[in-house]
Amino acid sequence: MISQSISHYRIIEKIGAGGMGEVYLAEDTRLGRKVALKVLPAQFTKDESRLRRFEKEARATSALNHPNILTVFEVGQTEDLHFIATEFIEGKTLRQYAALTRIELSKALDISIQVASALSVAHQAGIAHRDIKPENLMLREDGYVKVLDFGLAKLIGEKGPTTDTEAATIAKADTAPGTVMGTANYMSPEQVRGLEIDPRTDIFSLGVVLYELIARRRPFDGPTPTDVIVAIVAKEPAPLGQFAPNVPNELERIVTKALAKDREERYQSAKDLLIDLKRLKQRLEVEAEISRSFPSGIERQSSGELPKLLPSIAVLPFANTSADPDNEYFCEGLAEELINALAKLDGLRVMARTSAFSFKGKNADVREIGMKLNVSSVLEGSVRKVGNRLRIMAQLINVADGYHIWSERYDRQMEDIFDIQDELSLAITNALKVRLLDTERAALLQRRIDNPEAYRLYLLGRFHLNKYTEEGCKKAVEYFEQAIGIEPGYAPAYSGLADSYRRLWIFGYIPPDKTVPQWKTAAAKALELDDTLAEAHVSLASLKCLYDWDWRGAELEFKRGIELDPNNPLAYQNYGYVFIARGQMEEALAQSRRALELDPLSMTQNTHMGYILAYARQYDRALERGRKIIEIEPRHHGGYTLMGYAYRAKEMYNEALEVIQKSIALGGGAVAMIIAAGSYAGMGKLDEARQGLDKLLAIRQQKYMPAYFIASIYSALGDTDRAFDWLEKAYEEHNGFLVFLKVQQSFDRLHSDPRFNELLRRIGLPLETSVSR
Repeated sequence: MISQSISHYRIIEKIGAGGMGEVYLAEDTRLGRKVALKVLPAQFTKDESRLRRFEKEARATSALNHPNILTVFEVGQTEDLHFIATEFIEGKTLRQYAALTRIELSKALDISIQVASALSVAHQAGIAHRDIKPENLMLREDGYVKVLDFGLAKLIGEKGPTTDTEAATIAKADTAPGTVMGTANYMSPEQVRGLEIDPRTDIFSLGVVLYELIARRRPFDGPTPTDVIVAIVAKEPAPLGQFAPNVPNELERIVTKALAKDREERYQSAKDLLIDLKRLKQRLEVEAEISRSFPSGIERQSSGELPKLLPSIAVLPFANTSADPDNEYFCEGLAEELINALAKLDGLRVMARTSAFSFKGKNADVREIGMKLNVSSVLEGSVRKVGNRLRIMAQLINVADGYHIWSERYDRQMEDIFDIQDELSLAITNALKVRLLDTERAALLQRRIDNPEAYRLYLLGRFHLNKYTEEGCKKAVEYFEQAIGIEPGYAPAYSGLADSYRRLWIFGYIPPDKTVPQWKTAAAKALELDDTLAEAHVSLASLKCLYDWDWRGAELEFKRGIELDPNNPLAYQNYGYVFIARGQMEEALAQSRRALELDPLSMTQNTHMGYILAYARQYDRALERGRKIIEIEPRHHGGYTLMGYAYRAKEMYNEALEVIQKSIALGGGAVAMIIAAGSYAGMGKLDEARQGLDKLLAIRQQKYMPAYFIASIYSALGDTDRAFDWLEKAYEEHNGFLVFLKVQQSFDRLHSDPRFNELLRRIGLPLETSVSR
């Protein structure tokens, strides 16, 4: 048939054959593109069974729309020939690819994830593939995997014969004509026994493929097809670790579950398998990133090839089962105290409060929580407080299977709360098999107070501080001061007081002259009382960075805080400001990635990462981060503001104004107004830009408004002298936003002015030697 035409397709060459027809490379003469043409020869059209199956494949494949499933262009008939025209995949089958190169773990997971994603869509459409094997998986040059050949596809619930008598598709390369490939090696137990099948048969087959990619041998093999069938039905495959050292335990569990002979014990859907594969791949990527940035914070196997995954936990806020709703502060405080205690351990990765608490009141499934937070275990519980009596219920759950690892009930008095926290911390570390050094055990059980009333006031202070509002910060100051009044030596209360004043300044609620001295005094007092208090080191480091511009001192304090608490995302975020100020964007990004790994659902951390990407001039990635923020929390203005900044920097002013209007409608403040004014200036609409400037100047007459913001708009308007005048005011204010001076796009035009380098010199930052961007 070479050079002949079928309809408007000109045959170029034969590329495959099988029980369901022959496959040709052809040219679509109408559209001028290459296609794969599967043809059912004329002599087969008289076979009703074969014709029906051919038509079924066409219907099944054309009903699916997924990037990992072969796209069907046309199903047609000409004279006595039936054909299916599909996209032509330039690449190699997985069989061919694996023969040419050793597939690394990350690549094997990526391939399996793409296939599982395709199967999930097919199964939801009511179609089981029934012939998943390396010959039916094609790898394109760009890494995309395509699932081919739905010739044996079965509609879920379809009645009729279940045995597969047709030959499998024969690959052109490395296969003699007429040879039937060893499809039996990839069949499920129910398939080889001729039983009714469902989508779980595809899960088994994919498990076989994944096993083979890792072990470089099939899990079920033998000299004859009968031996293979016996192995599939009656024998367990050898552990993956026998053939591939350093295989993560989680991968062993995933493959074992996919290959369960009893389909009721197998993954019940491809989506469940997909979730576990994605989670494992993400964990390996995160741990690899950590090992590059923080090599001392991760254990390695002796070969050094793969990291040993640390145990990880998310502590959810305890449910308040008391009659009094005001006890909410105690429930949140108990969980937060456990997070702070466990976070001191190098051998345990602890999810930060913001992300763990984002599931409060949502009744989310443990698997969903584990997937979104990338943790292996979840602690949840409840508190019932009646007068001075407490009943605390706690349970530690394994995310992988939903089983309880440990649970306990505590019926105690309020004064026993410190004993309960110690017992909980030790029980969790024991259950997760975390080995404690003597110093870690001492830190875990360290008590900074024995006064229940002062502790109650401290928890109330933290509760209000975590509302991130001006009123909340001011209430927090009151509660922390009351706690200190009862216990003058209570270091965490001083640290909480420092954090309260820090936020009152950074969020622009109160000017620095009324907050920074109190912040500095409280942080210093906390460290005087307890030099091992990590949060106080981070607080003092932030002050040295954002206000004093003592870069060396800030760096030392950040490193000490991280050493004492390696699970504190705020430490990594604020440490990143040191690198941003210097223009060292790769180092800043590394710190932000670590913070996000600990607090992936935090609006603050996601927004921080987005702006670093924008400052690094990676505007498209910043836009992607903005969309992710909106996906996490559609009603928050932060994602829209970030996108507005990136669009403005790309000189896409209409798009910038569109998203900024959404930000302002959701409560976006001064930063959104600055971006709007800058966008108008970029469009040449100077009157509109000046209107925005006038609004900020009017606000500054009423309350604190950083001079840095005003300077930014003057720079956008091209008024260099006034921009420097306001930057001088920002310097006099010791404005924290000056850490962004070197990298913020709106000040690019000032870099060639000698006054710019003079300002950098006074702040203690490296001078600009080039203005190219």
